[in-house]
Formats: sequence, C-alpha cells, structure tokens
Amino acid sequence: MFDINWLAVVVAAVIPMLLGSLWYGPLFGKLWMSMIGMTEAEIREDFNALKSYGGSTVGAVLTAFVLAVLMSESGTVSSALTLAGLCWLGFHVPFGWQSVAFEDRALGLYALNLAYNLVTLIVMVLVIAVWP
Repeated sequence: MFDINWLAVVVAAVIPMLLGSLWYGPLFGKLWMSMIGMTEAEIREDFNALKSYGGSTVGAVLTAFVLAVLMSESGTVSSALTLAGLCWLGFHVPFGWQSVAFEDRALGLYALNLAYNLVTLIVMVLVIAVWP
C-alpha cells in the first residue's frame, strides 16, 4: 500500500528529541524559561519523565510515520520541503495560535515554538526523503 522505509521513520522520530534538547537547552533555554515564567529548578521539581519523554516519543513516531506516508508517492527533496512547509503552515501555525488566543501565551513563545516546529519538520522530511 505505502512504500515506507521504517528505518528512516525511526531515525526521523529521534530528530525532535535531539533538536528539542538543543533548542530548549543551550540555544534558547533561558529565553524559553523566561517566556514560560519558570526557573530550571521549578521545571525539574515537577518533571515527569514518562509523561514528557514518553508522550513526545509517541508523538514523534506518529509524525514521522505520517510524513513517510505522505511522502510515499513522491519522496524527492523538493516535495519533502514543500510538505514540511505546508504541514507547518496548515497545522502548526493555526493550532499553535490557540495557546496565544485562549491561554494568553506570549507571542514570543508562540514564535519560538513555531520556529522549532518548522526546523524539526524540515529535518524530519529530509531524513525520510534522502534515506537510501
């Protein structure tokens, strides 16, 4: 039915964790913490690894699988980048806005998270598209 490279899906699913640890760590961690109004100690205090990493892993696998299915007809780099951009624009941008509109989240936090989502989608589709 779909021609999916499962190894590429698994590798692509690791991308959000790797990129997230950099994005919300050394790259923008201090900015992110100030935007959510928490300190590193407060985050560690209530941290639930299973909830955070488990849920994120399931989400990353689902995202990689759906991207692979959508790319199964045309796995070119050009179509992969188009797919990443359209998924970001059509899903992440409007759904992310809900936290600004209804949870009173800061516009800067919205932008920071959107940028992370775009970079993550781009790297994920590139892994899937170029994997032999």
